[in-house]
Amino acid sequence: MSKRSVRLNSGVGGAILFLGVLSLAQGQHSLQGKVHFPNGSAPANSVKITLTFNGMRVYETFTDLSGRFSFTGLHRGMYGLSAEGDDQTFETTRVNAEISAYGSAPQTFTQNIQLRLKSGKTVPPASVTTVEAHDPNIPARSREAYERGVKDAGNDKPENAVKHLREALAIYPQFYSAHVAIAEQYSKLNRDEEAAAAYQKAIELKPERAQAYVGLGMMLVKQKRYSDAIAPLRRSLEIEKQSSTPYLFLGLAEMMTGDYRASESDLLRAYEIGKPGLAHIYLANLYELKHEPSKAIDHLKAFLKENPNLPEERQIQLREAIEKLRKQSAGRK
Repeated sequence: MSKRSVRLNSGVGGAILFLGVLSLAQGQHSLQGKVHFPNGSAPANSVKITLTFNGMRVYETFTDLSGRFSFTGLHRGMYGLSAEGDDQTFETTRVNAEISAYGSAPQTFTQNIQLRLKSGKTVPPASVTTVEAHDPNIPARSREAYERGVKDAGNDKPENAVKHLREALAIYPQFYSAHVAIAEQYSKLNRDEEAAAAYQKAIELKPERAQAYVGLGMMLVKQKRYSDAIAPLRRSLEIEKQSSTPYLFLGLAEMMTGDYRASESDLLRAYEIGKPGLAHIYLANLYELKHEPSKAIDHLKAFLKENPNLPEERQIQLREAIEKLRKQSAGRK
C-alpha cells in the first residue's frame, strides 16, 4: 500500500473516537516521578509503570536505571499509577496522581511511588544506581552533577535539571544517560530542536541501546512528525522487543502515514505485550480506515468490556460509534 497522510477525523467513527477517548493521549500536560524504596534508593532493575484513567489502561513505560519515569500528552483528571512488583523484593504498588492544571499553558506534575517491601525483605542503603554511575571513566564531579539533575527532574524543576545535566556533560561529554536525561528535560520545556540533538548524540554514543531511540520517536509522534518517527521507533524494537509503548507509538505513526499492514501488526503486538487500552482505539480507527467495520466494532466492544468504569459520556460516544459502524457494515451487505 502506498504511504499517504491520513485524516482520522473523517469517517463515521473517527471523529467520535479521537475527540473522545483518544484525547486522553493528546493533551498537553506531563506526569513524571521516581520509583524508590522506603530508604530512598532506586531498584537495581527497571520497573514497569502503568498509567490508568478511570480504570482504563492508557500507557505503560519502564523506569530508567535511576528509577525515573514520565508520561506526556495528558489532560486534567485523576490518574492511577502502578509499579509492578518483582516477585522478590517488593509488591506491586499503586498510587493516584492528579493533573489539576488550570489555564492553557502546558504543566508538569510529579508523583513518586514508594514501593512496598515484601515481608522480611530489606534494601541496600540509598544511592543513585545506574550502569554508568559505576563506570570508572566518568569523573566523580560529572556523576554528582548528573545526580543533581536527576533529582531536580524528579522534583519538576526542568530548568535546574538542564543546568546540572549540562555541567555533567561539560565535564564528560560521553555520558549517555545524561544526554538522554537532558533530552527529556528539553522536550518538557518545548525546546524540541535541542531535545532532538541530545537524543541523536546519545544514539551516536551507544547505538546498541534502545532508550534514546524510543524517546526520540515518541517526541516526533507527539509533534505529529509521523514519517520521521518511524525509523527510530523501529530501530528501538530491533534492540528491545518487550515494551508495548514503542509498538503503540509506531503503530500510530504507521497508520497516520498509510502503512496499514505494518500498523495492524504493531498495534496488535502492543496489545499482546502490555494490554494498553489505546491499542483497541487505534485498531478501531485503523479498521474503519480499511473499510472493515466489523473488526472496528470488535475492538470498541473489547475496549468497553475492559474499561467498565469509563465516564458515561465516553461510553455513550463509543456506543454511538459502534452503532454507526454497524450501519456501515449493513450497508455493505
